[in-house]
Amino acid sequence: MLLPRRAHERGNVWTAVLTRILGGMTCLLLSAQTLVAAPVVWDHIEDPLVRAAQFDLLVGEPFEAITRLEADLEQGRIKHRPAQAQLVLGSLYLANGAHHKAASIFETLGNGKGSSDQPQRVQNLAWLSLAQVQHQHGQTDEALASLQRINGELSSQTQQERLLLSAMLLMQQQNFDQAVVNLRQLGKKSLVQQLREKSVWETYGRFNLGVALFRQGKEAEGRTLLEKLGSATADTEESRALRDKANLMLAYHHLNKNETEKAQQYFVKTRLQGPMSSRALLGLGRVYSSRELHKKALVPWLKLSKMDASDPAVQDGLLAVPFAFGKLEAFKQALEYYQLALERFKAEVEQVRQAETAVNSGAVADTLARAVSNQPAGQRWLVQDLPNTPGGRYLWQLFTTHEFQETLKNYVQLRRSLERLEQWSSQIDSAKGVEPAHRRELEKRVAGLQSELLSVLERTQTHLKVLAQETLKRHEQRLLGYASEARFSMAQMYDYASKRWGSEQ
Repeated sequence: MLLPRRAHERGNVWTAVLTRILGGMTCLLLSAQTLVAAPVVWDHIEDPLVRAAQFDLLVGEPFEAITRLEADLEQGRIKHRPAQAQLVLGSLYLANGAHHKAASIFETLGNGKGSSDQPQRVQNLAWLSLAQVQHQHGQTDEALASLQRINGELSSQTQQERLLLSAMLLMQQQNFDQAVVNLRQLGKKSLVQQLREKSVWETYGRFNLGVALFRQGKEAEGRTLLEKLGSATADTEESRALRDKANLMLAYHHLNKNETEKAQQYFVKTRLQGPMSSRALLGLGRVYSSRELHKKALVPWLKLSKMDASDPAVQDGLLAVPFAFGKLEAFKQALEYYQLALERFKAEVEQVRQAETAVNSGAVADTLARAVSNQPAGQRWLVQDLPNTPGGRYLWQLFTTHEFQETLKNYVQLRRSLERLEQWSSQIDSAKGVEPAHRRELEKRVAGLQSELLSVLERTQTHLKVLAQETLKRHEQRLLGYASEARFSMAQMYDYASKRWGSEQ
């Protein structure tokens, strides 16, 4: 049952509740970006209605929990510590993507209105969760302001999360001095003593601190930190990926300074099966090529050229292989690999254009929305496989871009809201005990909200299409540029070979 309990007993209250809930959500969903946040769990909840709302939150149904809890508050059913209900309600709105509404609730409680009903540490978790959402929305100033609302002591892990997030936000503002101050605190024993010896937060902090020190011009100190991270033992995929990133940063730093021997040391430390492997293979080949060791350069580049050609590093490698053969004056092989590269680029252009056709047809948004909606609540945005559609590899790249993913989340939320409005509309029709005037008022308000949501849904779908078209067009232009470069190099090689062979006759 999606209607609030016993709503038919007080149609006028239900009208107000419906307007507050969905009217507020409509405004919040107008944003181009919505994030489903991890639930914040409150302690020692006394009222059974509030406990029920939190249970709905934990099982992945924040929308239903919001409607029930709003109705319970409106009708005065919350008898024990109503501030707890407000805290849970703020978390529900946060989990449903309505971070502005959540911020308003947390702000009210943070200003002392009922805040004594819940420990400060629990409110601190709310502010931290809100800051994480704002960070993902690109709201740097707002996220920093939320973090500043945290008062008192935090657990070690929560403090590390706070320090790391704060440092990342400060780095986005180019405030590297203060970012370094925060990041240095991640290594203090007083913050990590309750954690495992290898804290992922501390590891992220050391990586970001190394980057920040490089940006500050403190190259030696930054390099020392990254070197330690790049040689550390790693027992999780996350820590191994960070280790690879540290080694790659050091490798390209030295390569750009033409310190090829040092660069090579870090390239070879990067895993060849990890997510950074294509960049490592490309860089290692450049190290050898810069020393005129073109046969050695071919080893990583040939391996790279067999990988997924939608990867920009692989596209670079497809041109690097014939370049190396040309330097070795193996013109036949060079021409063969230029031709192979040209064919691969043409095939990739066709994949991009098929993806563009799918986007222009309007089917992509609904296809992706169904894919993420079919996932379990806890894994809703961890889609492992996209539907088998033309240009699927490039559609996957769309999905992994931040703005597209956030807009898609918004689109999914809008679809769910419309589905629930339709259910509520049918329940209003069948509800007993509602006076005709109240029924007409409810139907009018639901119809108005449906119209608003349909308008927002259409605009969001259009925005998704524009984002996809812009991204795919960049992919296409890049590939066409590579194809032109391959043709030009082939023409140069034919011209050179013709002149050389002609002079020998």
